[in-house]
Amino acid sequence: MKLNISHIGNNDWFNYKSEIIYGLFHSFCSMGHDVTILHNNFSRNRHNILIGADWLTDEKNVQALKKTKIEYSIFEVEAFDGKTINHRDNFNVESYLDLAQHAKHIITPYKYNLSGYAVSGLGNKTVYAPWGFYEESIDPNIRPLANKLFYGTFFGLAKGLRKEKLDFLIEKLAEKIICVDNRMPHLIRSYYLANSRYALSLSSGDIEHFVNPFRIFYLLANGIPVLSDSLIDEDGYLNYVEKVQVVSMPAILNKPPTASAALIEKARSQPLKSNLSNIF
Repeated sequence: MKLNISHIGNNDWFNYKSEIIYGLFHSFCSMGHDVTILHNNFSRNRHNILIGADWLTDEKNVQALKKTKIEYSIFEVEAFDGKTINHRDNFNVESYLDLAQHAKHIITPYKYNLSGYAVSGLGNKTVYAPWGFYEESIDPNIRPLANKLFYGTFFGLAKGLRKEKLDFLIEKLAEKIICVDNRMPHLIRSYYLANSRYALSLSSGDIEHFVNPFRIFYLLANGIPVLSDSLIDEDGYLNYVEKVQVVSMPAILNKPPTASAALIEKARSQPLKSNLSNIF
């Protein structure tokens, strides 16, 4: 089958979602599909898999896409409760649902989203596909090092409660804590992760409905143990990490982790290819 992975959004968001984009790309290629990638564009002669459909919720964008008769499915990685995406005020849910109604599939790696689509009358289109491991997520720039310079690295959007938690850890451990956000070169994170004892997966608090599996599986695939303070996880992604409250993290970060070679094999037990194989 001819597929196109169509990322919608600005350049920063392509970076943030690169594990998702390339995870789908490599997994579908390994299944024998002919796959391309486009940024803020669509393919007219392929089935498009939209990542970032919420960027299209201006009604004129939805109507323009419908007029082209382009085939597409939505791969939704944000939280949808049937009324809005990620608790946004003034979200154009009618336009989003119109876009979703004309999709072949709505694919999501979160059980939380299933009820939102069900109450919207889209349960028959929705496919649950848990995230997992793909071989190409092993980063050649992350080389095992005996002596780590840093204790913990966080990458992603450090704002709100996440920033407060990082500030707490930095206060306790100073320069031993690294935050790789959009102000830093995207590819420098490989260097910091290679030189860190642990990676940090920090909860956003009560507004969070699931953990970030893309971060978790990328880290596990590269043998990096993960500390997470998240509590809500219907999908079982926290089974792969060490769960601990932030106030207890400094004591753990101060000590070298146990051998991490088994983490890669643990990640391999959940192959992404298998989880996607029943869709296309």
